[in-house]
Amino acid sequence: MDIVNTIIPLAIVVLLVIAIAIVFIIQGYLEAKYNLRGRLTGKSKKKSTTFLDEGEDEKKCDICYGKIDADPIAKCACGKMFHDACAKPTGSCPYCGAGYGSMEVREPERTRCPVCGRFMKGSICDCGAVIPKKDETFVCKCGGTVDTDKPVCKKCGAVYESVTMKIYKEQK
Repeated sequence: MDIVNTIIPLAIVVLLVIAIAIVFIIQGYLEAKYNLRGRLTGKSKKKSTTFLDEGEDEKKCDICYGKIDADPIAKCACGKMFHDACAKPTGSCPYCGAGYGSMEVREPERTRCPVCGRFMKGSICDCGAVIPKKDETFVCKCGGTVDTDKPVCKKCGAVYESVTMKIYKEQK
């Protein structure tokens, strides 16, 4: 009779340990699948996998520090980029001294929207897609900087919705 009295409580303890282990395994699976902690705290663990690669049209001239936009550029062999209108009068690169004649003069490479393929100006495409930069910020239509973790523009109050989408590229 003593053995039966010992085995029953021991079996109950073993069953409880197994049940607790199953609960922890299921909880870990659900957290991984549905990101429960991120939803409860309001901070999503998902980050955008598509970032806006800054095109040459978004960079600044290394002479006047103005935005390149669609103006022709003069690119020096040292890597510096200038408005053609700024580089031509100087006659040479102010950083390395290379002559203006050795610079590559052309139209700037522009950024394309990964959703629709159109040229973008800034972080917001005409199709409505908002693509953040690698620092996880983007520029609102009003010119204010918006952080992807808090997608509300501090300047104009515009609210942006965070959506993750898959982009399929045509295979050739």
